[in-house]
Amino acid sequence: MRRWLINILCLILAVVSGIQLFVLKYRVIDKEEELKAIHRQILNDSREIHMLKADWALLNDPVRLRALVAQTNFKPIGAGQIKEWDDMPLRPAPLPVKRPVDPAEEAAS
Repeated sequence: MRRWLINILCLILAVVSGIQLFVLKYRVIDKEEELKAIHRQILNDSREIHMLKADWALLNDPVRLRALVAQTNFKPIGAGQIKEWDDMPLRPAPLPVKRPVDPAEEAAS
């Protein structure tokens, strides 16, 4: 009787362990796929950062900027153009809003 009970318990333990191993295997597979997706995203982001740095270097090329400035009439900022905050004019007060006249009220008066 005792041996029979031990065999049943071992069988139950083996079945439960097998089920747990099966579930764990597929959890690991899911996590590996998630990790691969994250690595792909990191690779895509690093490529995009590389492209953006190249664009930034092209846009900030001093020769290109000098050519753009030569096409405009911009002049360097003079000291007289810099103002203090207190020198800024105040915003004018808003005009009063007229209330629309209701024809019924106009006829009553």
